[in-house]
Amino acid sequence: MKYCTKCKKIYTGDEAEVCTECGRELVGEPNRFSPVDIVTANGFELERISAALKEAEIPFSTREVKRDMGIQIMNAAPPENCIVTVPLGYYTQASELLIGIGAMTAADELSADDRQKLEEEKNKKEPEQSPTKGAFNKAVLIVMFIILVGITIALADVIGRFINPSFYQ
Repeated sequence: MKYCTKCKKIYTGDEAEVCTECGRELVGEPNRFSPVDIVTANGFELERISAALKEAEIPFSTREVKRDMGIQIMNAAPPENCIVTVPLGYYTQASELLIGIGAMTAADELSADDRQKLEEEKNKKEPEQSPTKGAFNKAVLIVMFIILVGITIALADVIGRFINPSFYQ
């Protein structure tokens, strides 16, 4: 499975080397948080998809198709077409949901091998910090915060003396 960072598209199969949309070189191992375009919709269909994704607690975003932006601004009308984007780690769950509600067909979905790879990526855990390193980082942040507050108070005092010198006598 490969991924275009500009177009946010997934390419199945290893034969593709460049994106068919923009010509950019494809990434072989995308991050599980990489945004992926899943479906394009408008009007009621977009509202239905948004509601289903919210209910399933799948993070997503929508953006207008570039060519429709001028029409929307001129007419102050709702966007004609919006692209729904989900994180790569949620792609399988979101595509199953959208197929279930009829917003997407099974032909639009990834192959079984690619879905398995996505599930493996999703289940990978980020390496955890050791407790001592986490405590040290917190201590450093607390000290930096105290120093920042002290600098802010000193700077406010200097500015106050500059503005009204008689107030501090």
